[in-house]
Amino acid sequence: MKPPMWNQLLVNVEREFPSTFAKGAKLTPAQVEQLQCVENTNDEFQISTLSGVAAIGELIAHAANHGELSDELAMSAGWLINSLAYLSMTMAEAGAAAAYKLQNIPHQGAAK
Repeated sequence: MKPPMWNQLLVNVEREFPSTFAKGAKLTPAQVEQLQCVENTNDEFQISTLSGVAAIGELIAHAANHGELSDELAMSAGWLINSLAYLSMTMAEAGAAAAYKLQNIPHQGAAK
């Protein structure tokens, strides 16, 4: 399997892969590999993203504790946390969709 890279998450899993409701739908080996990459990348990068959010929270707490939490810092950090949360949610949705399709759509060449 390929190492996790951000561009592996830049796919609309629902649009690019067969529906679980499509009669006779099967995933090609290339589609299976791509979905596994999406799932793996989500798992790997969720940890990094959420560690970053935790670090930002710690930074804000220390700045506030030392009386250095300016309005500009609070606003910038708030928007950064907001963006990282949306990124995390989008990654989680892609990873969950990939896992669901891998589990519920037969793979070409696999036993029935």
